[in-house]
Amino acid sequence: MLAATTLALLACGDALAPVALGAPYELRSVNGQALPWSTPPSDSQYIPTTITEGSVTFLSDTLAQRQETYGRWVIIRPGDSTWLGGSWMQVALYKRGSSSVVLTYPLFIPGAIGPSQAAETLYVTSSGGLKLRETGLVPPLDSIVRVYCRVDC
Repeated sequence: MLAATTLALLACGDALAPVALGAPYELRSVNGQALPWSTPPSDSQYIPTTITEGSVTFLSDTLAQRQETYGRWVIIRPGDSTWLGGSWMQVALYKRGSSSVVLTYPLFIPGAIGPSQAAETLYVTSSGGLKLRETGLVPPLDSIVRVYCRVDC
């Protein structure tokens, strides 16, 4: 009976989404396109925002870090523009499920540059990557899907 209980507990542990500590899962694609990826054109003075790099790194059994680098060309005057680049990094608590990892950002501030929600769910892909779908965006986008991988996927 003890052996059966031990096997059942081990099987439950094995059923959790796999994560590799320390090695970053690099952002490989956004909405199915390789980086750099740009949002659709808008009617503002800004040319679309471009995501140039990103990653998710599991730091420990409970902490993860997500970061992203981005930029946009800003029109100064007709025929002249400048690149305004930036980056953000947030540390999150994470919890593994059977096919997902939920990141919860304790320092989340609505409207600030960084994650769009206080909690995000990364779904494990068949190739071992992580897929994040950001919803609730302003048209023409209804969502942005990011895929992170430790190796090419």
